[in-house]
Amino acid sequence: MQRRDALRLRTIALGAALILAFIGSAAYDGWRLHQQITSANERELGNLAKALGAEAARSLEAVDVLLRETADWYEEPDAPRDPMGIASGLATRAAGVSQVSVLSIVDARGQQLARSRETGEPMANVADRPYFQRQRERAQEGLFINEPIVTRTERIPALVLSRRLDGPSGAFDGVVTAIVTLQQLQTAYTALDLGERSSLVLTLADGTLVARQPPAAELEGRVKYPELVALKGGQLIDRSTSPMDGRTKLVAAVGVGQQPLVLAITRDEQQALLPWVDEMRSAVVRTVLLSLLVLVTIAGLLRQMRRLERGEAALRASEERYAMVMEAANEGHIEWHLADGAVFPSERWAALHGVDPAVRLASADALLRHVAIHPEDTEAVRQGIRDHLEGRTPAIEMDYRVQAQGGEWRWIHARGRRVVDAAGQPVRVFSSAVDVSERRRAAEERALLDARLQQTQKLEALGTLAGGIAHDFNNILGAILGFGEMAQQRAEPGTPIRRHIDQVMQSGARARLLVRRILDFSRNSVAERVPVNLQGVVEEVVAMLSPSLPAGLHVQTQLASSTAAVVGDPTQLYQVAMNLCTNAVQAMGDAGTVDIRLVRVELAEDRALLHGQLQPGPYLRLSVGDTGPGIQPDVMARMFDPFFTTKKVGEGTGLGLSVVHGIVSDLGGAIDVRGREPHGTLVSVWLPVCGEVEVSAAVAPADWPTGAGQTIMVIDDERALLDLAEELLAGLGYEPVGYTTAEAALAAFEAAPQRFDAVVTDLALPGLQGDALAERLLAIRPGLPVLLMSGNLGAATEQRVLAGGVRGVLHKPLALQALAEVLAGILADGR
Repeated sequence: MQRRDALRLRTIALGAALILAFIGSAAYDGWRLHQQITSANERELGNLAKALGAEAARSLEAVDVLLRETADWYEEPDAPRDPMGIASGLATRAAGVSQVSVLSIVDARGQQLARSRETGEPMANVADRPYFQRQRERAQEGLFINEPIVTRTERIPALVLSRRLDGPSGAFDGVVTAIVTLQQLQTAYTALDLGERSSLVLTLADGTLVARQPPAAELEGRVKYPELVALKGGQLIDRSTSPMDGRTKLVAAVGVGQQPLVLAITRDEQQALLPWVDEMRSAVVRTVLLSLLVLVTIAGLLRQMRRLERGEAALRASEERYAMVMEAANEGHIEWHLADGAVFPSERWAALHGVDPAVRLASADALLRHVAIHPEDTEAVRQGIRDHLEGRTPAIEMDYRVQAQGGEWRWIHARGRRVVDAAGQPVRVFSSAVDVSERRRAAEERALLDARLQQTQKLEALGTLAGGIAHDFNNILGAILGFGEMAQQRAEPGTPIRRHIDQVMQSGARARLLVRRILDFSRNSVAERVPVNLQGVVEEVVAMLSPSLPAGLHVQTQLASSTAAVVGDPTQLYQVAMNLCTNAVQAMGDAGTVDIRLVRVELAEDRALLHGQLQPGPYLRLSVGDTGPGIQPDVMARMFDPFFTTKKVGEGTGLGLSVVHGIVSDLGGAIDVRGREPHGTLVSVWLPVCGEVEVSAAVAPADWPTGAGQTIMVIDDERALLDLAEELLAGLGYEPVGYTTAEAALAAFEAAPQRFDAVVTDLALPGLQGDALAERLLAIRPGLPVLLMSGNLGAATEQRVLAGGVRGVLHKPLALQALAEVLAGILADGR
């Protein structure tokens, strides 16, 4: 009895100890779960605050970059000063920054000059706005973010970001502003799911409210949150008692980059701990039930039941750990018994291989029926498994594609090993699988970007080489055309020598056009864009083309665009029309019809063409059709590539259509190519309409002005071009003095500065360049008429030399009329 009592007492004590152990375990688990949930919430809030703060900083940085770029553009000497020009420039820049509602320029008096878009309200004076006063009074202010205001133009609350504009002397010249509406900021955060009783607050540095998500009716009228600003700069997560509801909040407050903004994420601490409260309730219930179970069964099988319970608990914990590890690794696993073909895939493995969870894969045959492996990968998968089972490879390691339930193909990376018996024969295979689609896609995108970069670098090098060759050829061509023009003037019309010279001049004109095409391809010059009546350009092309066609070729025109105009360079547009017509003529041989049509088309929706995408709006469509044999598909795919041609050697350069493509793309247009019925080709160029411009009336040529014996200094390192220039000037009544180097010309000028009435110099000179020589000459004798010549002069360089004191610019090859008119003009201005 005593032994039984002792055993009973020991059993009761053991049961009590077991109950206490359950209670202690539940308390420890509750404490640990509390720490985990608190830590998880802090990490979530901290990471979210950092991410949103960084995103807001990037967004404001994008707006700041737009303001700086706009300020630099507006402060440039050649920037437009008319409101329409400024507004157009602002609209172009604001289009790339979606968060900016309106981009504006304000002058030094606070009067708005132009906006990036029409708001329906007149231009306002903002001299009383804090941001204007701040930028006016502080030259080094940089980016200034105004407190939320109600805009005067659209009557909506918004933030105004501004930067100062300085004039040429550094004085205050106005402000460039970007308006970011609070509604847009609020909308940007609407998609965020912060959780129940969580909120996002964006404030200025003084706590002024900018945006809150979600909105709260009880906070209407409260515009400052100084308590949130006070938390910025310390530890990332703080606890603060809300003055609104008296509840403790978890707060993550971070600064928005270098901007005077604070972004805070708050979450009710009680709400954050709800999972812990629920778990604790469950733990209490479990502890009580276990204790009751122990008390009921303690008289008999306590020790055995306790052992069984411990085994089951250990098994559950192991399974949970295994499941959590597998979920964290994002891997699927499968076991294959080779003897009976049974397979045991995990849910993740089935999901990765596009198998419906309701389908049970109990055998290898069922697996093969339900897993759709890409046909190109099927044999490689089978061979990889066979090689490992037969011992030829140490493991299964392969990539293959499977079709997901949505129909798309995923890349799977599989690893596996076999298990062998005592005889060395494989009996089981264990394998894991992971989705590597994103990794493969990233690698493919990287390879594509590398290929595009190589192609861009190749075309850039090709353009540089072509530009250099064209520049050298331009000098040679200048001498040929110049001396040919003088010979042409002195030859009697109708004589054989005059016909021969005319043929030389026609070939030279074609060579000049070829040089222009090469220079356009190499991007060495920037064409001036103005509204151009395209019908007038096409009529000029037809007038030039028709007389030179063989007897069997005819031109048929239908030009109905009237006064519609496109923005571009007249010479480039002439090239586009002439190249299309020339290609059509060459495609037909000695007989056929060139059909030229120009119509105005209004697009109501987007349209994709062979080369380019068109948006809705008005367009001019120039169509050039021929009755030739048509274009083969392989040729159509490459017809716009530089230097690609189907003509024989010596009959074409392959630059015509590539120049057309480049010009049309730069002007925002598109090109379409298709076959005609019953045969032939139709090429259509679409260009956006910018307005209305009348066709320029033809001006009758006037007599060329001549000189009165003035002494002209001429500098050119090409002896043939120098002789040509001296001949031209002498024929115009001047006294030319030529030099082949800038140094020799500078020495002669320093010896007798008043000897020369004007200077004509080439830009590209060995040693001292022509523009540098002009500066030296003007420093010695201010007001000296200087004329600059170049065969490859860009618009930016031309504006720079004219701003430096050069009176005029001539493009090589020199034309006698242009030389006579420009030289006479600068001499008259000098007098």
